[in-house]
Amino acid sequence: MYKKIFIIASILLIPLAYTTFLLVTPVEADAATPAVCTNPSNSDIAQACADYASENQVLANLQAQLAAQKNKSGSLQKNVSSLVSQISATQSKISGEISTINSLSLEIGQKQKAITDLNTELDQQHASMAQLLVKTDEIDQEGAEYVLLSADSISNFYQDLDDFFSIKQSLYASLNTVKQIKNTTETQEQELQDKQSQALNAKNALQSQKNQLATNQQQVQQLLNSSKSAEAQDSTLIKQQQAKVAAIESKLFSFAGGATGAIPFSQAYAYATTAQNATGVPAAFTLAILTQESNLGKNVGTCNRAGDPPSKSYLNVMNPTRDQPDFLKITAALGLDPATTPVSCPIGGGGWGGAMGPAQFIPSTWVGIAPQVAAALGEGAANPWNARDAIMASAVYLKARGAGSDETSERNAACKYYSGRSCDGKSPPNSFYGNSVMTLTRSIQADIDYLVQYGVSRR
Repeated sequence: MYKKIFIIASILLIPLAYTTFLLVTPVEADAATPAVCTNPSNSDIAQACADYASENQVLANLQAQLAAQKNKSGSLQKNVSSLVSQISATQSKISGEISTINSLSLEIGQKQKAITDLNTELDQQHASMAQLLVKTDEIDQEGAEYVLLSADSISNFYQDLDDFFSIKQSLYASLNTVKQIKNTTETQEQELQDKQSQALNAKNALQSQKNQLATNQQQVQQLLNSSKSAEAQDSTLIKQQQAKVAAIESKLFSFAGGATGAIPFSQAYAYATTAQNATGVPAAFTLAILTQESNLGKNVGTCNRAGDPPSKSYLNVMNPTRDQPDFLKITAALGLDPATTPVSCPIGGGGWGGAMGPAQFIPSTWVGIAPQVAAALGEGAANPWNARDAIMASAVYLKARGAGSDETSERNAACKYYSGRSCDGKSPPNSFYGNSVMTLTRSIQADIDYLVQYGVSRR
């Protein structure tokens, strides 16, 4: 069964160059007010619009709160990094003082050993001096009588006496030298001990400073951990709020019969990824089809809207035998008013309109594919005006027409999606559609790559 049999949305009347422009123009649908909320047609829509605005404001506040929390975390992280750097620098200084203390300890030990050796030498010299003093006393007591009675000659006596006094003088001189060396060494030892004491005091001061820095770091780290925890909580709340807003937006989409602003690209990509997982049809290719058909849900039909003249009623724009009965079944099952649910207008020059929602399926085609869409999404009933359902439906339909293997098969599937015929053959009239879709696919894949890499949409 053909998807449209030349019954397509009025969007296809837009020149190809303009359609491409629609793709690259940024769409800020997240913050936009849905068109259906401009003039709500009933109290349910009015309440949903109020909820949508309220929950969007809550979301905006949460996002601002998260941004402020991240700034706080960033500032705290800088403080932690600065304290870590200071602690590292202080530890280096402590290590330097410890090295100085160890070096001084080595020098003091050397001085102490020298002093010990000098004391030993002094003790030896004092012993020698004591013996000389005893000998001196003996000479003084014995005097000349000792000399006269001695067997030695007088000349030998005086020679011995001179030698004795010479040794005594040398010993006195050596003793004084050793004492001077000892005094100098003791002075040097004291200076080294003073330096060591100063180094120890400096090391203790630095250690105290390091301990204080470590305490500060611990306190700031606790604040940082708390801030990060608040970030995580805010992120969770934002995800929950985004889901709440998306649910209301989906509800508005159903209420409006598709008359909302364009589907946000990040949301469309999420839906297309779900469809890719279910069908194997690349997300970029599915989104290219949706862009070509309705600019991601922005242009879903200008007929059968509330306030439209009778000439634009579904009774006049939709095939009465093939599509109108199915249209009534679809709207009844979804609780929509068939008289105010937008559909596409006929193309100028003849043919029927009546295509529904972002994917622009005509009712007779939708009823054939809806069970597969509902099964893939785990729903009771698929909704052609619901963005997620429409994207899944496109992927299912494209898969059945050969999409998902290579660019050639995808191009042919796009042509079949448009008119029921492939792009093969010599200058087929529908090849422009397949070419346009493949160009959009490449551009959208670049947008997807950007979204995946940076976490934000550039569309």
